[in-house]
Amino acid sequence: MARPKDLGLEHTWRLRLRRQATSSLSIPDFCRREGVSTASFYAWKRRLIAPPVTTPSDPPLFVPIRLDPSIRPDGTPPALGFEIELPHRVRLRCAAAPDPVWLGRLVAALADPTSREDPR
Repeated sequence: MARPKDLGLEHTWRLRLRRQATSSLSIPDFCRREGVSTASFYAWKRRLIAPPVTTPSDPPLFVPIRLDPSIRPDGTPPALGFEIELPHRVRLRCAAAPDPVWLGRLVAALADPTSREDPR
């Protein structure tokens, strides 16, 4: 389990990094004057410069796709519907595109058999 952030310590190091950048001292000389190790200085510099790692909050259930309605290579017209294959041998065929919200609820309900929500 990760340690909780100590915002006071983070603030202290941000100020320290700024002071070093504006000083005329080398990093080792600055660290000696501050009473901190150069290893800690570089570790905090990496930590505070690196962009924070974030995870997407809620990835979309569906992403838009674009279908090419052109004639198929064998000369047959394109199908107007689509088919989605889900886990547990469930196949969903639609003649036309349904409402995306309804479709998302239906797929979520089919993916979780314990769900009792009506997809309407």
